[in-house]
Amino acid sequence: MKLPNYTDFLAETLIDPETLQKRVAELGAALTIAGLVIGGEYLFRHYVLFLLPIFGALSVNDMLSLFLVYLFLAVGLGALVHTNWRQELASVGQALRDGLTSWSFTIWFLALMLSVVALPIADRFLWENIQLTMVVSSYRNPTMWFAGLAPILEAVSLVVVNGLFVPVAEEYLWRGLVQVRLISVLPTAFAIGLTAVLFSLKHALVDASMGRFLALIAFGVICGIVAQRSSWRRSAALHIAINTVSTVAGLIYGFK
Repeated sequence: MKLPNYTDFLAETLIDPETLQKRVAELGAALTIAGLVIGGEYLFRHYVLFLLPIFGALSVNDMLSLFLVYLFLAVGLGALVHTNWRQELASVGQALRDGLTSWSFTIWFLALMLSVVALPIADRFLWENIQLTMVVSSYRNPTMWFAGLAPILEAVSLVVVNGLFVPVAEEYLWRGLVQVRLISVLPTAFAIGLTAVLFSLKHALVDASMGRFLALIAFGVICGIVAQRSSWRRSAALHIAINTVSTVAGLIYGFK
């Protein structure tokens, strides 16, 4: 009976220093990007928000601060990795047009809708007693502009920023940058799950609420699977569809 050659086995399983260094760098880059997204959104929505004149209502300022932070992050990080935004945005538009006539896109859309509607029930049951602290600026800019246009500005900013802009920026950052780097060093399923957890954690910390924690993990997993199977542009198209529908429904029926 021939004994197994453990020396050869170890040689095959051990990672050479150069590969290990590359993996550590990719992992560090992924976590750094995640930290920038979480910290950046927290800073803009809790501090920069109140430095600006009030454009009709604070909710409009909230959308403006959200637009600014994701614009800086997407453009800044995109410049570092040489992203061609004209080409990428055209690809997102094409993915959205293709998705409107695709059964698989419809199935993923319904799965996202189910996670958004059903899982918050479990979240409320599990995390009802958990209170997160929110730190906000004590400064308030007293200047008010366009007070009479507040309802229109609220509706337009919600649809444009929350419905259209943020989904593209979030999918680019989370699925296009973070998840891709995690997949290069971790098993694919684990990388998708970890990205989804970080994505959900960002919302929990910024909103100081665990009310959608599981729902957003499921949301992130679904978008992560779509991005892995196709591209982040496809998951961005899906994210645009769900955000736009939910935003418009909220405006029509007065959801908060």
